[in-house]
Amino acid sequence: MASILMRTLGVFALVAAVGVVFWAPWRERPVEPVAEEASGPGAPVDDGAGYAPHELIRYDIPAPKTTPPLPEGVTALNWPDLWQDGAFALEVDETARIGRPTSAEFPDGTTEDDIRLFFLDIGDMRDMQPRIGTVRAELDGKRVRLAGYTTPVGFSETETRFLLVPELGACIHVPPPPPNQIVYVEKAAGEPEMFEPVWVTGTLKAAPVATVLADVGYQLVDVVAEPYR
Repeated sequence: MASILMRTLGVFALVAAVGVVFWAPWRERPVEPVAEEASGPGAPVDDGAGYAPHELIRYDIPAPKTTPPLPEGVTALNWPDLWQDGAFALEVDETARIGRPTSAEFPDGTTEDDIRLFFLDIGDMRDMQPRIGTVRAELDGKRVRLAGYTTPVGFSETETRFLLVPELGACIHVPPPPPNQIVYVEKAAGEPEMFEPVWVTGTLKAAPVATVLADVGYQLVDVVAEPYR
């Protein structure tokens, strides 16, 4: 079975060739009417089915066939609940980003040029991330449940760190959504499958973090993951 790193290397090679094809549909999607009292980047957008914070975000997770019972003391959140208008800024040394692989983690036969191109490609994808929206400080410390897709942050076969995102392939196949539409999870009980939809329940931290794939607005700790069906 190919390692996550080898799969990702292949993905970024493809992105380097056709990244504009993936980016263009996002940029060219028709923008729904904006409420009269709000305008500008990050303003509320009526997507025809309810509130969506920005036209660059696609919420493509299907409706669940079954919804697990909500534990006592847990608040059910949707992705728009994490939105807060504002600007996002996070200064960090590139070598300190969570999940950045060392040269020893690359497959045998990987050349220095391969590694250099890998970091260029992953950086280019990250540079496409819109730095709009900030975090909702009042959510810090709340026990919440949220559904989304898992994207591994590291590159080992036993990787536990992941980003929870609202769209399948975000941060790998398409540019990352704004930071406040990404949640970083260090580890989750239940060992969720990567690149799959899950329910996650944990304590939300309104604490930005920099990962190799994206800047992230929130973290989730003491996490339990359940399959999303």
